[in-house]
Amino acid sequence: MKKLLSATLITLITFSSQAGMRSLPFTQTEIVRVDDSKFYDEDYFTISEITVEEVEIGDELVWASQYKGFEKDLGEVIMMVDKLIALGKKIWAIVEAGKPVVNVNMATPISVLPKEASAFYDMDSWSSPLVRTYRVVYKNGFGSSVISFDYTVNFQHSGKHDGKGAYITGLNVQASNTSVSWGFNFDASSQLISIANVGSSADPVAGATLRINYSAKSILRSISTSESFHVDGNGKLTELR
Repeated sequence: MKKLLSATLITLITFSSQAGMRSLPFTQTEIVRVDDSKFYDEDYFTISEITVEEVEIGDELVWASQYKGFEKDLGEVIMMVDKLIALGKKIWAIVEAGKPVVNVNMATPISVLPKEASAFYDMDSWSSPLVRTYRVVYKNGFGSSVISFDYTVNFQHSGKHDGKGAYITGLNVQASNTSVSWGFNFDASSQLISIANVGSSADPVAGATLRINYSAKSILRSISTSESFHVDGNGKLTELR
């Protein structure tokens, strides 16, 4: 058992040797306002590593209840670039107080479409949903998992307008299988960072960059990290490191 003595800023970058697993860099700050009369186990309340790996998961998340009817409500205008317009919701919570956020009224995953009015309703050639699921695990100083959750990225791509382009719809991030140990709090949110035409002016290909922000807290530590990925209208999903 160790007593908290001072406040410092710790930035950790670790690397995993396990196949298919990578480690996230993170910032860990000691919390100053701690009862000096009590002793706390720093190894338990300190994060030593955050890992991410792709995992297999069933299809039940792909057509979850919040997706029903999103075609009828594309949401608000988020941003416009060149011939593209992004619709939906720019920032949304996926984990709050350690629990996955399930909002049946959200119905606004992100779409990156032509700027033309009502273009979505004249589009065709949409792909089946592309789905990728990743597991995030926080380990403490004992090497034990104290926070873990899965997040699933899914979207449809290859939508065409007047026989041209490759656009994106239904882009969303969902959380599941969240586990938070005693003494920890955890929140996560997803955010659209940018859109771009990664094709040509005559034959646009929509591209979108999303970032997932993680915020964890124990009695002794505040831990923050994030990861980003890019998707495009040809169905490519790339983790940005």
